[in-house]
Amino acid sequence: MHTGTATNSTGPDQPVPGARSALVLLIVINLFNYIDRQVLSAVLPRLQLDGTIIDPNDPDPNFKLGLLTSAFMVTYMLGSPLFGWLDGRGVRRWMILGIGVTLWSLASGFSGFATGYAMLLATRCLVGIGEAAYAPVASAMLSDAYPARQRGPVLAGFNMAIPVGSALGFGIGGLISGITGDWRPAFWFTFSGLILGAVCFARKELPRPAAVSEEAHPSYGAVLKKLTRIRSFVMCCAGMTAITFVIGGVGVWVPVYFFQREARFEITEPVLKELEKQLPAQEVNKLRPLADGTERAYPEMKKLVAGALGENAKAHAEKVFLASATPASPNPATLPIIFGAILVLGGLAATAAGAWLGEKLRARGVRGAYFLVIGGGAAFAVPSFLGILYTPLPLSWVFTFLTIFGLFLHVGPGNTILANVVRSDIRGTAFAINVLVIHALGDVISPPLIGAIGDATSLQFAFALTTVVIAVGAVLWFWGAKYLDEDTAKAESL
Repeated sequence: MHTGTATNSTGPDQPVPGARSALVLLIVINLFNYIDRQVLSAVLPRLQLDGTIIDPNDPDPNFKLGLLTSAFMVTYMLGSPLFGWLDGRGVRRWMILGIGVTLWSLASGFSGFATGYAMLLATRCLVGIGEAAYAPVASAMLSDAYPARQRGPVLAGFNMAIPVGSALGFGIGGLISGITGDWRPAFWFTFSGLILGAVCFARKELPRPAAVSEEAHPSYGAVLKKLTRIRSFVMCCAGMTAITFVIGGVGVWVPVYFFQREARFEITEPVLKELEKQLPAQEVNKLRPLADGTERAYPEMKKLVAGALGENAKAHAEKVFLASATPASPNPATLPIIFGAILVLGGLAATAAGAWLGEKLRARGVRGAYFLVIGGGAAFAVPSFLGILYTPLPLSWVFTFLTIFGLFLHVGPGNTILANVVRSDIRGTAFAINVLVIHALGDVISPPLIGAIGDATSLQFAFALTTVVIAVGAVLWFWGAKYLDEDTAKAESL
C-alpha cells in the first residue's frame, strides 16, 4: 500500500502515487533550468566583442561580464528562502513551480532583446527570481515522495540534469549564435519553457509527509538553529559552497578563458578588403597601420583596436575581431559547444558514478560513505584543474573532462546527505537555506571576482587561485564523514 506519511528518517514505505511521473517532469524542467543558466555563458565569447554591451575602452570588462551571472545568482539565493517558506506553509507546490518556470522562461527569452548592459543585467535578475521558486521546492518534493533507500538514485537522476542541461545550454547557445552571427537569438529558445510551466499548473499535488514535531510551521530562525547542530549538514553545505564557487565561477569563464588565451588575430590586406564591405572607409583606414604582418593575441589586439577606432570601437570592434581571426584561432561560437559536449560527458559519468559508488559503499557499511565519495572527487579535481591551466589545446580539453568528473561526483551523494540528516517537515526549508548559503558565498561572488582578478592580472592567474578552494572543499567533506551515520540515524528526533 502506498503511504504519504513519514514517521522516521526512512520516509514513505514506497514511492507515493504520482512520484514517478513527477520525477520525469522535474528532470525535464531541471534540464531547461540549466539550459537557461548557461546560454549566457555560451555567448560570452561573442558578447564580449559587442561594443553596445561592453565598451571596448572599458577597463573592467571581465568584471562586468561576471556580474551578469552574479546578478542572476543574487536574486536566486535571496528568493529561495521566500519560496522555501511558502513551501513550509503548505502552499501548493506545483503552483510555486509553475510560477517559477514561467517567470524564468520569459525573463531568459527577453534577455535576447537587450539593447544595452543595464537591460541585460535586469533580465538576468528576473531569471534568478524564477529559478528561486523551483530549486528548493523540487528537491523537497522528491525527498518527501521516496523512501530514504531510494533517495540517492532519485536525487542523482534529478541532478543529472545539471551537466546535461548546462551542456545543452552551451551547445544551443553556441550553435544558434554561430548560425545567426548574433548572440541575441540564442536566448529566444528559452521561451519554449513556457510549455513546462503550463504543465506544472495542471499537475495534481503529491501527498506530503505528516509533521513529526509539535511545531507545525517552524520559523527560519528555528530551522537554522537546528541545522547548525547537525554537523553533517554544516560540513556538506560548507563543502558544497566551496565547490559551487569553483563550478559557478570557472564554468562561466572557460570558453572566454580559452578564447583569450588561444585566439590570434592578424590585420592583412584581405581582412581590410572584407572590412570595407562592413565599415565606413574612414574607419577601415584607421586600421591600416595595424596591417604590419604581426600576429597578435587577444589582449594586445583589443587595446590596439580600441586605440585605433576610439569611440567608434563600440559599434565596430566585433566585426574587426571576427574578420581578423587567424584560421587556426578558436572560434567564439564553437568553444562553448566543445565545452558543453565535455561537460555533459563528464557530468553524466560523474553523477552516475557518484550515486553508484555512494550506495555501494553505504551498503557495505563504510562509515560516512557519501562524504568519502565526494571528498575523493574534489581531491582528484585539484591536479586535473592545474592540468587545464598548463597544457595547450586540445590537451587541455582532456584535463577539463577529468576536472568536471571530479567536481560533479558530489551531485547525487551531496544532496542525499542533506535530505537524510534533516527532519521531513523542515526539509524544504533546509534545502532553501542550503541554496542561500552555497550561492551567497559561492557562485554569486566567484564570476565577478574571477573577472576582476583577470582584469588586474590574467584569467590564468585567477583560475590558479581557485585550486585552493577545491582543496578546501575536499577537506571539509572528508571531515564530515565521521558524523554522517550518527546524524542520519537521529535525523527525525532533531
